[in-house]
Amino acid sequence: PERREPSSWSAAAPSASSSSLSQLPPLAEACEEIRGSCRGRLALAARKLEVAARLVPVLICCTIDLNRRKGPRHVRANTRRLRLALEALGPAFVKLGQCAASREDILSDEVAAELRQLCDQVAPYPCEIARALVKAELGDRAPADLGVVVAAASLGQVYRVTLDGRRYAVKVQRPGLARALAKDVVILKGLARWTRLLVRWFCKTAVDPVDVVDAWALTLWDELDYKKEGKSSEHMRAALCRSIPGLLIPPVNWDLSSLRVLTTEWIDGSKVTEDPKCVRAEHIMVGVQAFAAMILEVGVVHADPHAGNMIIAEQGRRVCLLDFGMVVTVPPSHRRAWARCIVHLVRMEHDAVLDALIDLGFFPPDCPRAEILPVMSKIWVQLVECGSDIKKRKVAVQMLYTEILTFIRRFKFGLPDYYVALARALVTLEGIALAADCDFDIFKAIFPVALRFVASNSMSDTAAIGTALVASSARRLLGRLACRRVAAAA
Repeated sequence: PERREPSSWSAAAPSASSSSLSQLPPLAEACEEIRGSCRGRLALAARKLEVAARLVPVLICCTIDLNRRKGPRHVRANTRRLRLALEALGPAFVKLGQCAASREDILSDEVAAELRQLCDQVAPYPCEIARALVKAELGDRAPADLGVVVAAASLGQVYRVTLDGRRYAVKVQRPGLARALAKDVVILKGLARWTRLLVRWFCKTAVDPVDVVDAWALTLWDELDYKKEGKSSEHMRAALCRSIPGLLIPPVNWDLSSLRVLTTEWIDGSKVTEDPKCVRAEHIMVGVQAFAAMILEVGVVHADPHAGNMIIAEQGRRVCLLDFGMVVTVPPSHRRAWARCIVHLVRMEHDAVLDALIDLGFFPPDCPRAEILPVMSKIWVQLVECGSDIKKRKVAVQMLYTEILTFIRRFKFGLPDYYVALARALVTLEGIALAADCDFDIFKAIFPVALRFVASNSMSDTAAIGTALVASSARRLLGRLACRRVAAAA
């Protein structure tokens, strides 16, 4: 068996037996506490050295291997080094690895397979610490015996317990996690500030790397509040499970839950991380329907759907979604705009796609359409046309990099505050689907759902959509007239 190094974030900081917290402090307050004390600054400096010490050797090995004349020879070994380094560095870095693991349309099979181990094969922390934490959180309600760890993830580990003849999954948070995460956020925001200088020097984009890190960090910080996660899970269960056949979300046992302990009913099934091929076409459609309903109808989206959070349950009849700690909210006006954007994108109606993106805040209303559309249309066409062919998608993504770099250098654009988490959720879901079924086309799958949403809107919404389409036609006409005038003047 492989040797796993003990990581500072899993065993560090306060004792698990410390008094139970009733409320998670704000992230800004936790970061300021780190920066504001001499002890905190020393810990921050030590953490920076630790991050550099673990990642720089991996980057050097990867760089040397990639620059070999006959091509890289140690891909698997280097990926394993990277995976162990990310695991040792803690939740912020493990989350980045999980996101990368889902992109099998970009990564090679052996790289993706190695990084998938970050989804639910993280090294556990000692069970006696977990028992002490559960006792501190639940008091007399704590189970007498937690048994053994059945799964360990970036933020906590899961035990299976039986009470009154019913089986439950008890998720226990890692000790010292809030302080460890706050240190990483301070470091990543410092890196983002340096990146912002480079972005503003070379590009015209309005996207601020510091804002991106802030939005991501706040979403990750919310995952530390298991009470909030339980409420999100129950809300999703009530909103989705009745209307989407084949979807399963386990109910929460509130008597055995607290800020750092969450208990739900135990679900038997096949883990997608252990057997990606257990996912079939009907499971993919359940996932598409669920996430389309989250975006377009519920307005609250599961933002962390890596393979470790999905189970094929009841002998393949149902898809179980777990871990609703990381969710994002989509405003009602944006839900309609996303539906229009998807419909027009598949129909190759690029003027209308740009209108929807303006409504979403990607572009200002007075953006130079005549300059933006040629660049963006090329990107949109390639995204849709590569369809379900995973090899074509890899080539298309590589070809798009140059166009995207051109785009961010020439044009100003922005991002909704929830977009980073939403985009991560969608690309992760697509990556899981592609790993199981190479005939899956996310645009083809989500188009009917978006079309039904547009068609089923109220009269006022339909009128607004009609007005937007008329306005789009008028803009196209004015654009053509302007082009003719320019051509005549030339």
